[in-house]
Amino acid sequence: MTVRRLEFSLAKAEYLLRYTTTAGAGGDKRKFWYDRLGFRSPDALRTALLAAVAVDQLEADGQNAYGDLYRIVVTLDLPAASLYRIRTVWIVHFGEDVASFVTAYPEQRKE
Repeated sequence: MTVRRLEFSLAKAEYLLRYTTTAGAGGDKRKFWYDRLGFRSPDALRTALLAAVAVDQLEADGQNAYGDLYRIVVTLDLPAASLYRIRTVWIVHFGEDVASFVTAYPEQRKE
């Protein structure tokens, strides 16, 4: 099946900006996206990531009980930070042709 488009709900961007963990627990998404990269709104974060990705960049990354998983690795060059390689994760649910955004996180830091 061919993927027709990428879908990224505003709720997922809101999650990236509000999810926090206790100190030392890791996975503090808000600290990374808000404090380090300078995103102040979910819409700005969503817009920046969507501008950096395209359907033809999807790379197969396995499967789970819900569908086929894909990744797209992009480099964000933002005024508030150095260059960051960001791994975005997408899922195409079985029987569908739309890749839905799942999450994004830093893959590695580039100097």
